[in-house]
Amino acid sequence: MAILVISCDAYQDLWRPFFLCFFKYWPDCPYPVYLGTNHLDFPEERVQSIKIGNDRDYSSNLQGMLGRIEQDWIILWLEDRFLSAPVDTGRLRGLIQHAQDNKAGYFKLIANYPLAQVADSSLQIGEIPKGVRYRVSMTVALWQKKVLSRILRSGETVWDIERKGSIRADELDEKFYCIPSGKKDNPPIENIHGIVKGKWIRGAYHFLCREGLQNCMEKRPLESIWSFLYGKAYTFRLSVYDKFGLYWR
Repeated sequence: MAILVISCDAYQDLWRPFFLCFFKYWPDCPYPVYLGTNHLDFPEERVQSIKIGNDRDYSSNLQGMLGRIEQDWIILWLEDRFLSAPVDTGRLRGLIQHAQDNKAGYFKLIANYPLAQVADSSLQIGEIPKGVRYRVSMTVALWQKKVLSRILRSGETVWDIERKGSIRADELDEKFYCIPSGKKDNPPIENIHGIVKGKWIRGAYHFLCREGLQNCMEKRPLESIWSFLYGKAYTFRLSVYDKFGLYWR
């Protein structure tokens, strides 16, 4: 198992707040941590940089990073998903083992849409049915590396991977899991989403200010009020699906 934080040199201003939060809230992380970059290193002895050279496209960059990691399983992590609460390593390892034992190809570790609609409230993970939008979500998730490689296509953006990759995932035999709706208030990993269209999301801005990291946010503007309201409306729409036990197809 390894953790791969996907990034590029254009987002190097996020690396310091990301890793300060990461090691603050997960000091006993038992897995090697890789940071995917173009040409730059991050000066932290607990982080190994994977430098893939000049930017191509998101999918090709990610394929190049995966080719440099020897582990068969990875936790894929985007650099603008800031860890925001302590990680219970024992619980997380147990959930990962449970997913692996049940033929997982993918297990989303954060509580955003889609959430699994399960009848048994004792279940800690649930399957994402085929045909559901965002069955593949490029957020924070456990991947069987060979499954992720089969989903990726050169030339695609991160949004392409989520949209088209979700369709390709329906053709695979491996299971795709996530947190059940009833467990959404206690996910194994809690995070704050940081960036939209190159700008700070307001919630992330306030979170990092509370963390004392104001000086890490000077290079990017704050999202507009209209972007903020759109995000709220979009999140509300997804919460309606979840409230009524529905999937967006």
